[in-house]
Amino acid sequence: MKLKNYDSRHLLFGTLFAVNNKLQSIGDRFYEEITTKQWFLLAALSTFEEAPTFNELSSLMGSSHQNVKQIALKLQQKGYVKIESDASDRRKSRIHLTEKFKELQLAYASKETQFLDQLFKDISESQLHTALETLNTMINNMEECDL
Repeated sequence: MKLKNYDSRHLLFGTLFAVNNKLQSIGDRFYEEITTKQWFLLAALSTFEEAPTFNELSSLMGSSHQNVKQIALKLQQKGYVKIESDASDRRKSRIHLTEKFKELQLAYASKETQFLDQLFKDISESQLHTALETLNTMINNMEECDL
């Protein structure tokens, strides 16, 4: 490959896609019960103190309302979330985690820790901080894109 001919921005842009593909492939083999995209929704959902709406969750995930709703409906069928109408505004739906999610979390806690330890082996806190800063800046820049 002629990678010397590409600038660092192009290389990083392409690497992000490669990392995404590898993570999705590993994740889809990691859990028997759920897909990587379903895991990401559950992880995002668990960051809220109160059950979010589809719009709030899709904003956090960087995905469309329709995609988030499809994933949430599949997770509801599997028993990991419960979708209910908002008590004060029936036009809104809120997504709640269930006990079954907590059981899944407990079942995989050790395996997740081992995976993260392996994934971030030989990467310092400083490097992690820089990577997070860079990715967050890229996310902010994408929100300003008018393409």
